[in-house]
Amino acid sequence: MNIYNKRIDSVKNILIQNNLDGVYVSNLTNIRYLTGFTGSAALLLIVNDECYFLTDGRYTEQSKTQVKNCKIFIVSNSYLEIIKKSDLIPKKSKIGFETLHITHNSFLHLSNVLSHVDFFPLENTIEQIAAIKDKVEIENLKHAIEITDQVFDDIIPELKVGAIEKRIAAKISYLFKMHGADGDSYDPIIASGRLGALPHAQPSEKNFENGDFVVMDFGALYNGYHADMTRTILIGSSTDQHKEIYEAVLSSQMAGIAAAKAGITGQKLDRVCRDVIKNAGYGNQFIHSTGHGIGLEVHTLPRISAFNTKPLLKNNVITIEPGIYIEGWGGVRIEDDCLINEDSCTPLNRSTKELLILN
Repeated sequence: MNIYNKRIDSVKNILIQNNLDGVYVSNLTNIRYLTGFTGSAALLLIVNDECYFLTDGRYTEQSKTQVKNCKIFIVSNSYLEIIKKSDLIPKKSKIGFETLHITHNSFLHLSNVLSHVDFFPLENTIEQIAAIKDKVEIENLKHAIEITDQVFDDIIPELKVGAIEKRIAAKISYLFKMHGADGDSYDPIIASGRLGALPHAQPSEKNFENGDFVVMDFGALYNGYHADMTRTILIGSSTDQHKEIYEAVLSSQMAGIAAAKAGITGQKLDRVCRDVIKNAGYGNQFIHSTGHGIGLEVHTLPRISAFNTKPLLKNNVITIEPGIYIEGWGGVRIEDDCLINEDSCTPLNRSTKELLILN
């Protein structure tokens, strides 16, 4: 049995538990997870023991190559009309749909065209299955992370007074592809000096200056899987404040790594990291959650935040990324991608977390 059949079997088990006959999958990330299809237009329908994959003529050959576990329909007009015309869903079937991935208008159209079907909302059902990574996914993530680490090594010599944020970001994107990545996991964040106080700053024309912390948040995309790493380096001379804030963030991150394991809730892990920064006197400057899952999307389940009371599970892969942000001065964030084990977690990044002071 291939990995995609196993994943669909996991979905079917959830459907049985919820007394449903099938599920209407419209989210392309979830379709890729369940079939391997990497195109930009598709629909997946699982009904009882059948699996139907619908796409358009642009993907005739691609779907034949990638989709091995479904009956394929090449559609020239409406997916829903083909479903109705081909009687793919028996009358009075109970079919789940992805509430987070369908607009209200789309649902009204769905329920109107397929009026013989009873639709039931499902939230994050496939995402919860996908949060537990299989061996293939872990290897893809590890490779994406290895590329990310290598690019950090390569870019260090260019981090100096006068370097321009946008050019460093562009070089990182170039190096990812040169090292075999599909591209960027997301647009790199390169934020120097006062701009480091913006957690999601966009690279600008600003030059690196003496005394700037530079927050560097970037990751490689490999075979659809997203790495996500942050390192903060210092340009030129350091002060006691630089060292104090960097040490507080590093201590917080290391405490999170030490605490992370199967069974701890996202809420508790968030608190572990937050308490360290709070005790250092910067609690109000830690302004985002501690982390998130990664996989076929860069932000996915599980969430490492005060709002997640569910336990982490073995083979979740998460980020642990506390930070301190001071308006008008700058910021520090340190982030690793971590594999959750039964009694521990394994940081997958090898890039140094010592404070690099570069000229």
